[in-house]
Amino acid sequence: MDRLITVKEITTYLEEKGLPFVIQGNPEETVCGFSSLSRYREGTITWINSPKKNVQTSHPISVCVVQEEADINAGAKIITPQSKAVFFSVLEHFWSDPCGGDMPDIGPGSVIGPDVCIAENVKIGCNCSITGHISIGAGTVIADNVVIRNRVKIGCNCVIQSLTVIGEDGYGYSEDDLHIKTMVRHFGGVTIGDSVFIGSHTNIARGTIDDTVIESGTKIAPSTHIGHNNYIHKNASIVCSKLFGSVTVGENAYVSASTVRNQANVGKDAIVGMGSVVTADVGENKVVVGSPAKVIRENSGKEKL
Repeated sequence: MDRLITVKEITTYLEEKGLPFVIQGNPEETVCGFSSLSRYREGTITWINSPKKNVQTSHPISVCVVQEEADINAGAKIITPQSKAVFFSVLEHFWSDPCGGDMPDIGPGSVIGPDVCIAENVKIGCNCSITGHISIGAGTVIADNVVIRNRVKIGCNCVIQSLTVIGEDGYGYSEDDLHIKTMVRHFGGVTIGDSVFIGSHTNIARGTIDDTVIESGTKIAPSTHIGHNNYIHKNASIVCSKLFGSVTVGENAYVSASTVRNQANVGKDAIVGMGSVVTADVGENKVVVGSPAKVIRENSGKEKL
């Protein structure tokens, strides 16, 4: 982080990306790196995303990305309604190696089956097991110790972190009069769209008959369980949660550190707050919390729980 970068270089990049902003202050102000506001280092770019008064730092702030309604004294301010996207886009462009870094195309110890179709610019880490009728779209990065099996289609530019399992049979059984349980063989697969993020230690079960589906743009945090026959619509966020069988999650919905019972529906733009247990359908644009989850308000579109 030694190279000096000017505000003018940063704003030129933001213009090329089409990100909205206005600049206040000195466009020739320079930074040599980045830091958080709470641990601000002199001569770096930082970020403030909410209204804060009397922000104190041990050094004058050189450059700050500022949410529209927030304010702070700085040599230069990049004011934007998308402060988080702008700040991290700047960091990635100027200070981050491309996703995948120095990963080989296929790392040592990985097993790739004969029916696996891998597109261009795919990176696969060490000790992965990818077997069955699998297709992996261009630009996707798969980290170490990932298992993908049976019938799975993965789109382009996805990120799958370590110790994730995709495509195993889910939990289901038949039972006779003596309560002898026989596990149900699964025949579906898993379909994953483009630009999907899947965090570490995530399990995604394949469908029993039809596929388990995760549409494009969805982000799944680590330690999440996606049960068989789930249908996750585009741009949903599933954060450290358990979704049992045949759950539907609507477009742009947000499920945080919660449990969703089998066959429940979470509507478009709904929010399920942390620690909730969803035992009934959640309507579109509703915010629910609690055990069992209850509606507390409409989704204003301004916060996550």
